[in-house]
Amino acid sequence: MRVAIQVSELRYATEDGVLVLDGVSFGLPGDGFVFVVGPPSSGKTLLLELILREKFPSGGQILVLGRNMARLSPTRARALRRRIGYMPEEPVILEGRTVRGNLEFKLRALGISSREAREHLARALELAGLKGEEGRRASSLGALGQRRLLLALALCPEPAILLADDPFRGLEPGEQDELVALLQGVHEVGVAVLATCRDGSIPARHGFPPKDRAPLLKYTVHLQPERAR
Repeated sequence: MRVAIQVSELRYATEDGVLVLDGVSFGLPGDGFVFVVGPPSSGKTLLLELILREKFPSGGQILVLGRNMARLSPTRARALRRRIGYMPEEPVILEGRTVRGNLEFKLRALGISSREAREHLARALELAGLKGEEGRRASSLGALGQRRLLLALALCPEPAILLADDPFRGLEPGEQDELVALLQGVHEVGVAVLATCRDGSIPARHGFPPKDRAPLLKYTVHLQPERAR
């Protein structure tokens, strides 16, 4: 079975010695969908930063698509990073551009040819539920619309893994459910999904059990402040 992300005995302490993560272990299968749930200061965003190699762990190991990110050269790490789509907690979009304009800007920045870009763009719009909304200004989108755009951006080009940092924050319950459905659609086309959130009821109402009762491909990991479980 292909493993997208393997986290083993992960530990992280700040420069002044504050232990944020300790003994975190879980795996995201290549065809899996995992939620990481925890309150503020439990290390959810930090965990994603460690996976993305924006920070380095104090101990333990993170494998991404079989490679230890901490040991890769900067060039190889950048190449592997391109296989990961990332939805940051705070929307990072070009508000003066249209939905299509945001996606085209990213694809051009990555040096993707026009023909390939059209294919990536069409797929991302479809999966993010933005088909027919291409001409809308990003600034005119509501909270859920901006999350859809962030999802579309994360899917351009086609990643093997999607990381979503608390994309449900500030949404109404019905909107949260719509976003979970979109993430499940992304998962169903073969992208491994790791999403964080503060509210454990979100994954629970979509059938995600705790890790210790989990089926192989779909479960929830719970973190607690100063100690990850």
